[in-house]
Amino acid sequence: MRQIPLLTALALAASLAHAQTVFRSDMPDGSVVYGDKPAPGAKEAKKITLPPSNIVTTPRPTAPASKPTPAPEAKKSPVEIADAQVVRAEEELRAAQAALEAGRDAREGERVGMIGGNSRLSENYFERIRSLEAAVAAAEKKLQDAYEMRRYAR
Repeated sequence: MRQIPLLTALALAASLAHAQTVFRSDMPDGSVVYGDKPAPGAKEAKKITLPPSNIVTTPRPTAPASKPTPAPEAKKSPVEIADAQVVRAEEELRAAQAALEAGRDAREGERVGMIGGNSRLSENYFERIRSLEAAVAAAEKKLQDAYEMRRYAR
C-alpha cells in the first residue's frame, strides 16, 4: 500500500523532469509527496534540483528502406525445392530408423523381475518401441509425400 504513493510520486517526478525543480514533501502520516510546489500541510518540504534530462532523439529516415531483391540465380525451381524435400525426408527416415535400432535394447527400469530370477519386459518398453516405430512410419510417409511432390514438379 505504501508503494502506490511512491510509484505515483516517481511517475510524477519523471513527467516533471523537464521542469528541473521538484519539491519533496514529507506528510505527517509518513508518506512522501513529490510535486512542482510544496504540498499543503506537509511537515517538511525540500526543494530538489534535478540534473538536466538525458534525452536523445533519433533521426527519422528520409526514404523507406526497400527490400533487396534476390538475385535470379538464388531463386530455386520447383524441382530443386522438391529434391531438397526428398533429401531431408530421407535423412529424417534414416535418423528415425537408427533411433529405433538403438532403442531395441531395454533400458534401466524396463524389465520386471519374476520368480525364479527371470525377468520380462515391462509395458514402458513396449510403449517406447511403439512410439519409435510410429516415428519411422511418419518419416516413411513424409518421404513418400516428398517423392510425390517431386514427381509432380517434373
